Amino acid sequence: MNATLLVGSLLFFQCKGADEAQSGGVEVEAGTSSGPFIMVSQKQFETMKMKWGSPKLEEFSEGIAVQGMVKVPVEGIQEISAYFGGYVSGLNKLEGEPVRKGEVLFYLENPDFIRLQQDFLEANSQLNYLKTDFERQKTLYDENISSQKNYLKAEADYQSTKARAESLKRQLALININADQLKPENIRSKVPVLSPIAGFVDGIHLVQGSFLPVAGKAMTIISKEHLHMELVVFEKDAAHVHEGQKVLVSIPDIPGKTLEAEVFVVGQSINNERQINVHAHLINESDEELLVPGMFLEAKLIQDPKETWVIPVTAVVVSEGESYVLVQREKTDTGFKLEKVAVKTGLESDALIELLPNEALDENTLILTHGGFNLLP
Repeated sequence: MNATLLVGSLLFFQCKGADEAQSGGVEVEAGTSSGPFIMVSQKQFETMKMKWGSPKLEEFSEGIAVQGMVKVPVEGIQEISAYFGGYVSGLNKLEGEPVRKGEVLFYLENPDFIRLQQDFLEANSQLNYLKTDFERQKTLYDENISSQKNYLKAEADYQSTKARAESLKRQLALININADQLKPENIRSKVPVLSPIAGFVDGIHLVQGSFLPVAGKAMTIISKEHLHMELVVFEKDAAHVHEGQKVLVSIPDIPGKTLEAEVFVVGQSINNERQINVHAHLINESDEELLVPGMFLEAKLIQDPKETWVIPVTAVVVSEGESYVLVQREKTDTGFKLEKVAVKTGLESDALIELLPNEALDENTLILTHGGFNLLP
């Protein structure tokens, strides 16, 4: 009998029994050892919630643990500025408030807007006359009735006014005025500033009544569509990362929730911290509702799978620097006879660990998958 194992087991169960006695639990007898075998009673097995299992041959992948953040793609960030300066009015947005694409964010007021509309209406009103005169001069020139000089001048006047009207029309579009609907009676000095995307207000950089200069920064709008994850991978793992690789993502603030993603961009340079950035997209886009820009993430980059034998991590017991599994060799009326079998392990991922080839184990071998750490010193 292994005196050390027996004493260790007795001390463990004496302490455990005392604690359970105080709390109204069931006191159990210690397991005993005879040669290479360990005896476990049925009562001990049930009380300690032990479990059986067998090695399985399946595809197995190791995960590279990484950290990262939720990022917004470049096209999802819009800085709202002004093509023309103006005084701010109608500003009633709050930071964090959602906005729709095309929604009015605020208004700008400037007398220059009036002059811009006036110039367009004047140029546009001359076009019909200049076009008619150009066509008349062309006809006269073709029939050698009028001089080439008159024809060329009429053409130049028409084309320059047409270009000016088109230029003014485009400028009006920049301040959200539809030139085709513009009439003298609806000229206005106040124009709306619209949101170019749907999202939420990330920052407001002006106040009501302030003057917003040309190209001045007014607001920042961020879209939550197509959020991606920027993961940080250390140099030593960089060679094991590639596009299309599966990623399992967990959010510390949402325990128990795992999201599936896929690598779509791998950084091509290593920074000063000896790291590369890896970008991943969620496979199920509806899961993006759980993400918030700037949110911290933990993830595992799943390496390409290989077929190997695996067992639960809890089945491996480390004793005196060696790894073992406890194999059921006999079931008796009172319990089980277990044998301690040395094993070599490989990759580990989540709750499974790779079991390197071992002649003493196969898919029919019953091993203790939970509770074995209590039976070895």
